[in-house]
Amino acid sequence: MIETRKIEQVEELEVYQLFFDLAAEVENVTKKFEADFRWLRGQLLRASESVCANLTEGFYSQYSTEYLQALYRCRREARETMTHLRYAMKVCVLSDKICAVLLERYTDGLKQLGKLIGSIENKIRERGKSKGQIVAPPSTDH
Repeated sequence: MIETRKIEQVEELEVYQLFFDLAAEVENVTKKFEADFRWLRGQLLRASESVCANLTEGFYSQYSTEYLQALYRCRREARETMTHLRYAMKVCVLSDKICAVLLERYTDGLKQLGKLIGSIENKIRERGKSKGQIVAPPSTDH
């Protein structure tokens, strides 16, 4: 049997912590973008931070269906961030090494997010759209 625990705040979610840390890393690695690429930095910052903001909004929503929609937005924003990272690497404003590390971590985050989405989808099928108790998915620690 898998042990679960009640999550009281969004910051307790492992997936939130990962995406929050990634947003901070994106902030740091894009600080030195040249003026010609300020637009790209802005896009990266908005998309990466939006993952955390949508997780928060969904976590505190009234219904599981609202939470699920927020998680879908998180997934889209994370994918958008990955696209901007690849572009930054392609035009040589971000090193291949830094980009590869960030992309790998975003991929890991998307896997965690996928598990959370699956968990919420199953809950909705089993119990309907009311939120009830939020339970953390099994840890992905190795």
